[in-house]
Amino acid sequence: MPKIAVELLRRGMIKIGRFKLASGLESPFYIDLRMLYSYPELIKIIIDEILYRYEMSRYECIVGIATAGIALASFLACRLNKPMSYVRIERKEHGTKGLIEGEVSNKTCIIVDDVATTGGSIEYAYNVVKESGGKPLAALVIVDREQGAQQKIEKLGLEFYRLYTARELFSELYENGMINHDDFKNIVDYLKSFQK
Repeated sequence: MPKIAVELLRRGMIKIGRFKLASGLESPFYIDLRMLYSYPELIKIIIDEILYRYEMSRYECIVGIATAGIALASFLACRLNKPMSYVRIERKEHGTKGLIEGEVSNKTCIIVDDVATTGGSIEYAYNVVKESGGKPLAALVIVDREQGAQQKIEKLGLEFYRLYTARELFSELYENGMINHDDFKNIVDYLKSFQK
């Protein structure tokens, strides 16, 4: 696999320190992939790697999760020449007052987001897609932080695709001399605390 983790760190999308996450958890690292789409050559490498590793022909619709999953779903849908939809964070208060944009009814869907932590956003999107008549079969993220998402997603009956686990991401960074031993050990110990 290309050294994607090295590029993400080099471009400021992976940070080491102390961070409070949206889930309320505190973390020794932060992954913010919203800047990814400012680097078309890097997103192309990521999309190529996703398509190399995972068979996407069975999905009739690519469903992004607002906000960070929308851009990834767009790139993927364009590359696959498939329809794309997205799930809103909150119901809009005008027009149709819908939670989903695009047509998912009776379509097999893959739900796409940038990073998974606990899997709560994917579970939310799964429920919205089902309520809208779609058939969610899988979820895809660039990074699984390994903090419960896999278990939650598989419990929903979805296949779970990820380009990296957090451990794989930081192992690549450590092996390439991008982070020091103490930071790597601290991150690995943190990730171990979520294993059951």
